[in-house]
Amino acid sequence: MNDAPPLLVAELSGNHGGSLQKALDLVERAVDCGADAIKLQTYTPETITVAGRCDRFLLKDGLWSGQYLDQLYADAMTPWEWNEPLARKASDLGVFLFSSPFDESSVNFLEKAISPQLYKVASFEMNHFPMLEEIGKTQKPVLASTGVSTFEEIQKAISVLRDHGCPQVILLHCVSEYPAKAEDFALRRMNLLRDHFDLPVGLSDHSLGHIVAVAATAMGARVIEKHFTLDRDPNSSDGAFSMLPEEFKEMAQAVRMTFKAMGSAKEGDRRISSNAAHFKRSILVSREISKGSQLTPENIRVARPGDGLCPSQWKKVLGKTVNKELKVGHPLGFKDLES
Repeated sequence: MNDAPPLLVAELSGNHGGSLQKALDLVERAVDCGADAIKLQTYTPETITVAGRCDRFLLKDGLWSGQYLDQLYADAMTPWEWNEPLARKASDLGVFLFSSPFDESSVNFLEKAISPQLYKVASFEMNHFPMLEEIGKTQKPVLASTGVSTFEEIQKAISVLRDHGCPQVILLHCVSEYPAKAEDFALRRMNLLRDHFDLPVGLSDHSLGHIVAVAATAMGARVIEKHFTLDRDPNSSDGAFSMLPEEFKEMAQAVRMTFKAMGSAKEGDRRISSNAAHFKRSILVSREISKGSQLTPENIRVARPGDGLCPSQWKKVLGKTVNKELKVGHPLGFKDLES
């Protein structure tokens, strides 16, 4: 997996505005712009919250201020029957579709409806242990967002997933604000997650632009997840912090170029242009030398290009006798010296 650039996931969330055709268009445009996978969220208001009407259920700030939780989820949900046509559309375009379930029933539904290649556990669901058990039983890999979890809570979630059959967990660093500020990411936490849990890491990114995604790629992120939208229409529930098509395309190009630029840490894998190497230093003849003459600092020099002996041989060749006439600029070699 480290030999491939990060998996680029386009999260559609509620940006379809309640239109299946728009959801299908979102899938097509996301793939056109470089997405490797499409992600949905599979829930109903009842699978996330209850219809409370006290202040505890009221969103008081941010993009959705003034809405009660169940109202927000009713407006933003993706109808479950859309999963099959959207997954088929993604497959026809050469990518795959998966989802974040939000309770046990949504896991069971997804298994029957589309049998996704993997699952995503959202930040606020990392302590939904009955759901984690169901996800583990599918024996599918899991992307797990860590935005609001302590290391102890992350370990509990990993253990539940593994104990029930999950073969692979990739931890996604995340700031669970909408939108998130780049300066709040503390991307070095990715290294802590990787080292502490000995697991691959990635990024679930709600920030504007692609600077955080590019920086995370340079730090070894294996997955980059970004919300995707066709417009900033108010009906696109997450449109305010989602990427427009051209923005996603620019990010995809920047992430993949960054991955290429990182290359390999192995010295043997480092590619040095033969043209560039030609202009390293070597030992060259600086003054015409007749056969039988000795090499001195007056008739040889460490100079460019680099097709003569390595300068590390300088002291070894001084005072040696040449076996032929050597012109100015000749790349000195051991074959030019009397044995």
